[in-house]
Amino acid sequence: METKHTEFEEMRQQLGILKNKLENQTLINDKLIRQSMLDKMSSMKKYTWFSFLVLLFIYYAYYEAREIFNLSWWFYGFTVIFMTFSVGFDAYINHVNKEEFLNGDLIAASLQMQRMKKLRKISLLCGISILTIWVPWICLEVYNGLGVANGGENESLFYSMMIGGGVGLIIGAVIGISIYFRMQRINSDIIQQIDELKKETE
Repeated sequence: METKHTEFEEMRQQLGILKNKLENQTLINDKLIRQSMLDKMSSMKKYTWFSFLVLLFIYYAYYEAREIFNLSWWFYGFTVIFMTFSVGFDAYINHVNKEEFLNGDLIAASLQMQRMKKLRKISLLCGISILTIWVPWICLEVYNGLGVANGGENESLFYSMMIGGGVGLIIGAVIGISIYFRMQRINSDIIQQIDELKKETE
């Protein structure tokens, strides 16, 4: 009888050790998967820093353009405010607290990814809406600044600028939309990974 009790105790201890090993393994897998998700989002951080550098260039470039093409201060002010808000909002959307993401609740992380997608969609729609005002405005500003209405050699320069600007706008739109879909896809992949991880831990 005592031998059976001893065997039972040994079996119970072995099961306890096995359970601890499994729990530790699950914890390690959880950490690795979370780190993998965080690494996927590193491109968003790089994009944010690049956007700030581009913003500084825009401040300078549009100031010079204002001088060269006699653009109004109103247009310059609207442009830099719009671009500053756009870059700042993108930085806000893409910000992730590393510590909370690695150690926090999975449901909260999934909700954060869903919120990112929703806010990014709003940002895109707002940007497109504002561009419908900005594009005709810059055309009018350059038209008046070059004095095209009075004729002269500036007329050909104006149309050349409009063609070049139109091509640049199309290229910029393609790049911007591709970045948008890439970021949305990253968020969707992370949400899917979180759902799979939640199923494993249930």
